[in-house]
Amino acid sequence: MAEFTMELNDDQKEVRDWIHGFAADVIRPAAAEWDEREETPWPVIQEAAKVGIYSLDFYAQQYFDPTGLGIPMAMEELFWG
Repeated sequence: MAEFTMELNDDQKEVRDWIHGFAADVIRPAAAEWDEREETPWPVIQEAAKVGIYSLDFYAQQYFDPTGLGIPMAMEELFWG
């Protein structure tokens, strides 16, 4: 068994940066409005689906990341948005 580390590998950094960009460009600009409306932000979810973030394939890839960091890393970036 490999030693546990919180250091991201190059693939994880690429995914993290991709999701962070989506969060910065799409989620953050819309967040205050949707929070105020207290409604589900369907247009944001549709955009996530278009780019592949809101898909079973994406979450399966992150779930099966052998380091165990894929899902928490993705959620951290999305929640930042």
